[in-house]
Amino acid sequence: MSINLKKFQNMTNLTTPFMGSTRGEVKHPGIDLAAPSGTLIPAFADGTITSARPSSNGMGNVVTLRDEGGNNHQYGHLQGALVRPGMRVRKGQPIAKMGKSGNSYSPSGSDPSHLDIRIVSAYGRFKNPLTYLNSFK
Repeated sequence: MSINLKKFQNMTNLTTPFMGSTRGEVKHPGIDLAAPSGTLIPAFADGTITSARPSSNGMGNVVTLRDEGGNNHQYGHLQGALVRPGMRVRKGQPIAKMGKSGNSYSPSGSDPSHLDIRIVSAYGRFKNPLTYLNSFK
């Protein structure tokens, strides 16, 4: 199963908006997108994988991609990675599987499986991932 990008673009799976509140954050620096565990997650941009490992900050298993503009895309709460550091990937290429690793919860009490995607610019500023998601055709 792969992510239905049209569904995400329509916001039906958006559970936390950019800079919205979560259980642990007043201003969530990314977005949360819900989908069943195992759903394939595509790269939001062309780039190079810089890490694929468990995090120490509650995001569970994380894949980080550096795009051609120097932005770091952090994909968190993953079931597992399909890539390894040093790999070049293309926008839309599956890079991981949706999961619920780390500090993952659901406000409704349902399956907490989701993607926490954060994009940090080369200057250390958080960018809205919807800018990248909405560029999918």
